[in-house]
This record gives sequence, C-alpha cells and structure tokens, in this order.
Amino acid sequence: MRCWGWIAVAFATATPAATAQEFVPPDRRGPEPPREQAPRPSVALGVFGFTTRFGAQVNRDEQGVVGSTVDIMTLGSPQVRLRPSFELGFGRTDNSLHAALEVVFRFQPDDAEAIPYVGTGLGFYDDGTTEDVWPNLVLGFELPLRRTFNWLIEYHALDRLGRHRFLVGLATRGGAN
Repeated sequence: MRCWGWIAVAFATATPAATAQEFVPPDRRGPEPPREQAPRPSVALGVFGFTTRFGAQVNRDEQGVVGSTVDIMTLGSPQVRLRPSFELGFGRTDNSLHAALEVVFRFQPDDAEAIPYVGTGLGFYDDGTTEDVWPNLVLGFELPLRRTFNWLIEYHALDRLGRHRFLVGLATRGGAN
C-alpha cells in the first residue's frame, strides 16, 4: 500500500508543473516568417521525360517514321529541356535515320491539362543518298492520359523546313516542377 501512496504523492506534486498549453488559432498568431527556400539549380541533370512515337514523313520521300526522345536536362527552368531525339524512317528501299539534340520550351508545367511546346535543335540525317547536319524545328503538345502518361502530337521539320514529319505517341513525365 505504501508504494501506491508514494505514486499518488508524486502525481499530485507533478500536476501543477504539467499544465496544458494555451491554444492560439492560426488567424491570431500573426504572419509566419518567410521560409528560406533552397535555390533551384539553373541546370539539373536527370531523366525528366521519355517519349515513344510513330508517324509519317509527308512530303519528300514519303515514309513511315518511328522514334523516341529522352528529356535529360533542364536549362534554367523546369520547362526548358534538353533532349536527344531519334527517328527511323522506313517503307522505302532506303531507310532513313535522324538523330538530333534539341532544346524544347514547354509552355506549361508537367501537371497541366495541356502542354504545348516548341523547340529547335541540330540534327543528323542519313537516308543512303543524303548525309547531312541540319537545323530542325519541333512543335507539339501533350494531353493527359493517366497520372504519369500523356498523349503527344508533334510536328518535326527537318532539312531547313524541307522535310515534314507528323508524329503521335505517348510521353512519360517524371515531374521536374
């Protein structure tokens, strides 16, 4: 019995020291001090997106096209991406190969409902008779399919706007935002 008595005395003496804190609602606390955010790196390396697409070259040397891109770097903003691009043309006696390095500006973040983009780059083209390096132009947009997958429609202009490719495919996004 003595043990319980000492425990009761200990609780009785500790009770005044263990008072509850006064609750202050958030609207009465005043403004919170600004939090310091870590500066975003101007250049970030990683895999920010991957696409697979197919389509057609619709003018000079018409052919089917299958290709892929990987967004490997952000340049100053999560919406400016560096991406290598690869396309293989088929359906003629001579297949074609187009490999490019492009800088693409995405007008919306990865979680937007529609993401239009525009870009330019330098591409190598080889179709068995022509082997050259040309500037190219990229225009396209993505529409959501699932949380991390988007449909994409893209126009690729090669050969100083002399060859036109229209592509449809799927894009995955890792979310650099």
